[in-house]
Amino acid sequence: MALLAGPNGAGKTTLMKVILGLVRPDSGSFEVDGAPVSIDKAWKRRIGYLPEAVTFSDNLSGLQLLRFFARARGVDSKRVDAVLGEVGLGRVRRRAVRSYSRGMRQRLGLGLGVAILAKPELLVLDEPTAGLDQEGLTLLWRVLAEWKEAGRLVLMSTHDLALSERRVDTIHVLREGRVLVKGSAGELRRKAGSTHRVWLDLVDSEAEARRLHDAIRNWGKGSMSLDRGQLRVEVSADELLELMRIQGDFPKAVCGLRVEEPTLDMVYEELLGGEQR
Repeated sequence: MALLAGPNGAGKTTLMKVILGLVRPDSGSFEVDGAPVSIDKAWKRRIGYLPEAVTFSDNLSGLQLLRFFARARGVDSKRVDAVLGEVGLGRVRRRAVRSYSRGMRQRLGLGLGVAILAKPELLVLDEPTAGLDQEGLTLLWRVLAEWKEAGRLVLMSTHDLALSERRVDTIHVLREGRVLVKGSAGELRRKAGSTHRVWLDLVDSEAEARRLHDAIRNWGKGSMSLDRGQLRVEVSADELLELMRIQGDFPKAVCGLRVEEPTLDMVYEELLGGEQR
C-alpha cells in the first residue's frame, strides 16, 4: 500500500488523474510492477477509484446505485448485497441516498467509485478518510487490509498522516510535481533527521541520578534537560541503542522510561521545511 503526501498543489490528484486516464501527461512513462502500461480501456478495467468528493443521485437507494454499477461493470448481482454489508450499509440499502450522511456516502463510494464490486487490481483513493467516523474508518482499514492480503495494489493520498502511518508500506512526499523523498515511515524519520525524546524517571537517590546525568552529558550526543526528577534526552534514531546502553549501566538510577518517537506529521514538516531552506 502506497501513500501520496504533500501540500495542496503538490500534484497528488493530478498524478491520480493521469493513472485514471483523465489527464494526458506531457512526457514520461507509466509502469506497473516494472512493466510499461498503456492507459487504455483494458487498463481502466483493472482499476477502481474513490474521489475526494463523492456524489450520487439522491433519489436512488444505495441498493439501486450498486446494482446499476454492477451491471455497468459486468459484475454478478449476487455480489451487491455482500458489498453493502462489507461497507456497513446493509441495513440502509433501501433508503434514498439523500438521507445518507457524508460518511455513509463515502462508504457507498468505497463500494462504487473504488469498485470493490469488480475486485480491481489497483485501488486509487483520494482522501478516503474524509467524513468517516470511527466505525467507517475501521471498515475502510479492514477492506484495505483484505485488498493487500489478496496481493492487490492500493494507492491513496491523504493529509491525515497519523491515521495512515501504521497501514502503509511506502510514503511518497510530493512537492510541485516531483517526489522529494520516499520510503517507509521509519526511513522518512531517518532522512528527516527527526529526534526521539526519551523520558527517564529518576529515583530519589540524588547521587545515582547525578552519575547517570553526568554519563549522558559526557557522551555528548543529542540534547538533555532535567526537571522535577525527570531527565529528558533528545537523540536521533541511530543513537537510541547507545543511550539505552548508558542508561543500563545505572540500573538504580531509573524507575521508569518512555520513548516518544516523532510523529509522521512532524517528519513531514521537517522534510518540507528542509526543502524550502
